[in-house]
Amino acid sequence: MRKGILLLAAVAFLATFNSCQPEVIITTPEEITIDLGSNDAAVLAGVEASNKDEVTVSGINYDHAGEQTATFAAGDVTLEKVIKVKTDKLAGQYSYKQTIDGDLDSEIYSCTVTQSTTLFNKIIVSDLLGGAVDGSAVCQGAAFTLDAFNVEFTGLGKAAVTGTGTFEKLDGGNYQISTAEITIDFEDASLESWLIEIEFTKE
Repeated sequence: MRKGILLLAAVAFLATFNSCQPEVIITTPEEITIDLGSNDAAVLAGVEASNKDEVTVSGINYDHAGEQTATFAAGDVTLEKVIKVKTDKLAGQYSYKQTIDGDLDSEIYSCTVTQSTTLFNKIIVSDLLGGAVDGSAVCQGAAFTLDAFNVEFTGLGKAAVTGTGTFEKLDGGNYQISTAEITIDFEDASLESWLIEIEFTKE
């Protein structure tokens, strides 16, 4: 009987002791925004656990742009948070060639990619479609989606422009937009749509 009482007392003590342990809280900056090609250290800057345990992070592809969900962990405690990966490293001077409905244009064109001043994962591409127009695109993952716009072709009339593309990591840690597929849908229903395929090279 005495042993039973002692055992119950020990269990009660342990339960009381465990219940007194403070809850571990992982704190982060309000917003975490990093560059393409960053690493865990960049994400963990300003992140800490209330019990001072080491905090780790997982779930991020540093070669992808846009929003990603990172998982922070300290011991058994985890926290999920959306982080932002910027597209600044896609900016630069480019050359490109284009194929229209399967016919390769023999000319090589030039364009400039700049970072948007309003959205962390938006780029502005000048002189698209053989130098005729400028466009903007939002990047997510390793792809981008062109913001739809309208253009007018001499003798053909108005048309809607839509498109998607990809970007890639280069040797040396640089990044470039690499391909795009752009569709031209003419307002005149008697005209067939054009499919323009573009291959970019960063200079």
